[in-house]
Amino acid sequence: MRPIERDLQRFKEIVRGEVKKRAREFLTREEYLGSLDGQVVSIPLPQLELPRLQYGHNEMGQGEGEGEGQGQGMGGTAGRGGLGPSGHVPVAEMDLEEFLELIGEALKLPRLEPKQGGAVEESSPKYTTLSRRGPESLRHARRTLRQALRRAIQSGIYRPEDPRLVPERDDYRYRAPEPKPRPQAQAALVFALDVSGSMEGEQLRLVRILSYWITAWVKKHFPRLSRHYLLHDAEAWEVSEEDFFRLREGGGTRLSSGIKLAQQVLERYPAQLYNRYVYHFTDGDNWQDDTAEALETLKALLPTLSLYGYAQVRSRYGQGRFIDDLRSHFPSDPALATAELGGRESLPSALKRLLGGSSD
Repeated sequence: MRPIERDLQRFKEIVRGEVKKRAREFLTREEYLGSLDGQVVSIPLPQLELPRLQYGHNEMGQGEGEGEGQGQGMGGTAGRGGLGPSGHVPVAEMDLEEFLELIGEALKLPRLEPKQGGAVEESSPKYTTLSRRGPESLRHARRTLRQALRRAIQSGIYRPEDPRLVPERDDYRYRAPEPKPRPQAQAALVFALDVSGSMEGEQLRLVRILSYWITAWVKKHFPRLSRHYLLHDAEAWEVSEEDFFRLREGGGTRLSSGIKLAQQVLERYPAQLYNRYVYHFTDGDNWQDDTAEALETLKALLPTLSLYGYAQVRSRYGQGRFIDDLRSHFPSDPALATAELGGRESLPSALKRLLGGSSD
């Protein structure tokens, strides 16, 4: 291994170690919330000292005479605390897939197992056949020459003493794909958010951060992922992902409205074919006469789900009781995961619990 390759490998190991060491911190930062398709994550590395050049007196081979001016060095130095030349913290880039893998290792996030039968056959092309048409990049040189030789012999123009061959258009052969079916797990993910008057400000920011990492982790295990976003107060309605984090309403809360609409949405995704996940965010302050109806709806829905994650966000108006109702009515149901959000410091443990893991 060349020195530069060894240095690059060592640098990558440093970055990976930094991600695992600061995993909890990274999960609380909103600047990482972006696209889930091929995103590159920038990892700040404030404690690393950047290489620096220093210009000094060169006593060997020094010419005589006066120069026309004094040169200025262009090399910057790392500032205090590992800052770069312009006072910026140096960063390293990493693919989201690798970033998630390291975060998962650091926090011991659970692997999501596909339900038996929850997969479809997806074609994976293998270039194992030949075609007379195709792009030049896929031309099969040996088969093309073989066809040209066969044509020359059959037509009587082949001369052993001068075996040069010039393929004609009909001689060309190209590698062609042959679809090979392979099982591909698929999932449906539904988010329901309580937008009643008691959910506001920092609570909604916590929901946004948590829902992003839930989506990223589920998508990592189920690339064929369908997502739906529901809002509710006393009634529920479906919205786009953008409106999910933007629209605000008021009024009272009927948690059953969000659960019932999630149930209706999931009718499009048969339980025998899809791994179905529902995540519900609220402060737990439900209308008293609605709790029994919400629990009854969940009783019918839970057996069809891979997971129902309930996240109760602490409110300045007090703590709701619905999380206690869930835990008492479904004390050992493997499809139920609950977590309480008190602040950003609680996000890593809440994420782990809502993905089906045990508490720290």
